Amino acid sequence: MDIEDLYCSECGYPEKGTEREIALYHARRAMQKNQNMDADKKIRLARNILYVMAGIVLIFGFFSFFEDEDLGVLITNAILGIIYLLLGAWTSKKPLAALLLGLFLFLTTIIISGIFDPSTILRGIIFKIIIIVYLGVGVYSASSIKK
Repeated sequence: MDIEDLYCSECGYPEKGTEREIALYHARRAMQKNQNMDADKKIRLARNILYVMAGIVLIFGFFSFFEDEDLGVLITNAILGIIYLLLGAWTSKKPLAALLLGLFLFLTTIIISGIFDPSTILRGIIFKIIIIVYLGVGVYSASSIKK
């Protein structure tokens, strides 16, 4: 008897298995479904973080423009805000790629900002750490769903 005859090639269901093997199969499926639901919640939270970041960046850009009348800051923040919005929307189709790019963009923005003005590294450090943690958890959850 071949192993292909014993287990479903699609899902691994034990076709001619004992009651114990069938019960183990159902238990594993239930645990996997529960893990995926937990991962989906974390991905949704990371998606919301991207949307919040987009809003904050856009609002900050407008305030900075009206305060300093610097069109470059407005354009830069508008582009960043739109990118964060698009990445947030993309998480529904490709969560791992979108969250990785969002995390990379955020870290790159922090580094570039720190190069131009080193005082910005410590400004809002708690906010930055929270964003990095939530995006990191979202990336980890998205990668666990892939497996």
